[in-house]
Amino acid sequence: MVELLFLGFSTGSLALQTMRKTMTKNITALSSVLTIALTGLFLFTTATPVIASSNCEPLKGCERKFCEIERQLKISKEKGNERKTDGLRISLNNAKKNCTNKGLKDDLVEEISSINEEVAEYETDLKEAEKHRKTDKTRKYQNKIEEEKSKIKFLEDELSRID
Repeated sequence: MVELLFLGFSTGSLALQTMRKTMTKNITALSSVLTIALTGLFLFTTATPVIASSNCEPLKGCERKFCEIERQLKISKEKGNERKTDGLRISLNNAKKNCTNKGLKDDLVEEISSINEEVAEYETDLKEAEKHRKTDKTRKYQNKIEEEKSKIKFLEDELSRID
């Protein structure tokens, strides 16, 4: 902006307005790319435990939780990650002492409820963005809603496997 003033452009000039519009479009595009990248990262990180625990699939509830922690513990040991190994040992001991299928169900139901509340807020924000014809915000909230609904589906699948 300083350079524009130096070149003799006033703050209300057409050149400055054009530059602002271009910058806004670039920021919107960058935001969309970032959202897509973060969504991909989320999907990869949620898929990783499923890949890592493929032999735990037939197990249910706490037994499955123990199996998944043990798999992660094995991988952590193989990679020589002592801090993670120590944390996973503690996690496994705590899970074995405190895990109940009812507790797992209650935690999942609570998490699903919390995410449903977030979705409702995003849907309200989406309607507001659509009302004001803010396409960048509309896209942002549509992506968030889609991401949260995929989390809900994953958690509901987990909940159905606990029985």
